[in-house]
Amino acid sequence: MWHPPLVRTEYQLVFQFPERAFPTRDEIVAFEDRLRASLPRTCEVDGFDVGSGTVNFFVYTSAPASAHRAFREHLGTRAIERHLRIAYRDVDGETFTNLWPRRDPRPFRYAYPPSEDPFARGAKRVIPKRSPRKSSTA
Repeated sequence: MWHPPLVRTEYQLVFQFPERAFPTRDEIVAFEDRLRASLPRTCEVDGFDVGSGTVNFFVYTSAPASAHRAFREHLGTRAIERHLRIAYRDVDGETFTNLWPRRDPRPFRYAYPPSEDPFARGAKRVIPKRSPRKSSTA
């Protein structure tokens, strides 16, 4: 059962990893503790979910971009970020906005069918290297 967060929040932020990134439950709990310690007080870590090939850590916040920056400053390494997706949504909404990887056009979900696994080998190759240039019309 969902309980409202203790801090004023507008967004649910989700840090998502492939299930294989955490071989044991103890490693998941240890990462959750590190995540909690790295985020500002405006964030509330609300646990995790394991299944369907992903591990999702749930955070409630009023500032998802600030939480993402704090995460990258304290816990973000290339090894971690290569196997990570971060997205947020309005607490009452259904549509997620991707924060990481940048410019990721793929839809974010808590779990994916095998054909859409974003952590599969080569899956990130669909991410454009740059944002499309705006054409100017005179």
